[in-house]
Amino acid sequence: MPRNTIKKPATLEGIGLHKGTPSRATFLPAPGPTGIRFIIPGAAPVPARLALVAGTARGTNISAGGRTLYTVEHLLSAAAGLGVDDVDIEVSGEEPPAMDGSALAFADALLAAGIEAKPGQDRRPARLTAPAEFSKGETRYRAAPGPAGLTFRLVYDYPHPLVGRQALELLLTPETYLREIAPARTFGFDHEIAALKAAGLALGGSLDNAIVITGTEVLAKDGLRFADEFVRHKLLDLIGDLALAGLNFDGMTVEAVRPGHAGNVNFAKLLTESCTQPL
Repeated sequence: MPRNTIKKPATLEGIGLHKGTPSRATFLPAPGPTGIRFIIPGAAPVPARLALVAGTARGTNISAGGRTLYTVEHLLSAAAGLGVDDVDIEVSGEEPPAMDGSALAFADALLAAGIEAKPGQDRRPARLTAPAEFSKGETRYRAAPGPAGLTFRLVYDYPHPLVGRQALELLLTPETYLREIAPARTFGFDHEIAALKAAGLALGGSLDNAIVITGTEVLAKDGLRFADEFVRHKLLDLIGDLALAGLNFDGMTVEAVRPGHAGNVNFAKLLTESCTQPL
């Protein structure tokens, strides 16, 4: 299969979820097999790679050249979910705009820019030869060789009467990503908000870009998009964090229980050590 990029630039603007400052993100075509890179004014292109992860507190942050870019997982998820191998993402602020808290706006922008194949630049599939597992506390991951493609089985189990146990199984394709995963929004609990803001996080958060769960109700603009929106957003994040491995996973089934950004990144590192790629 050939590698994919986009035909023309696409720009989105808004407020960053955690830093609360105005931001602009522009997707740019990438003619070479350069993977996903971030373009930060005044710095060399920053590849979206695991080695540059600088933090995973309520989002995935990468650092290079003395600059940190916060909350990159939704942009990465949209590109990976739609099968975009090579794209440069120019970001004007400390983090991409949150948009509505999901990856849908980013996915729509990539589709509007036009996804196109690059003849002569082939996509090399990464495959497991044996199962790989990672766990810490209640968080567990397992990947095993499976049928063609990339299948996810996720469980998000949280002891709250309005959350409970949510489970999802999905074969990842651009179509299933766009329909089933991209619209799922980030969420948090009302009792966390004060502590998050004190830590310099969620400064741009509102019901325009997040779901808030209280002790008695779920606050979501226009209501929940899916009855199990929380586990779908967990998969959205996992897809974005796995994109930092820079691999095109194929013939693999990934299972995760209570995934989070720190676990996602460590699991991605394990997969880079466990997968093989053809020459």
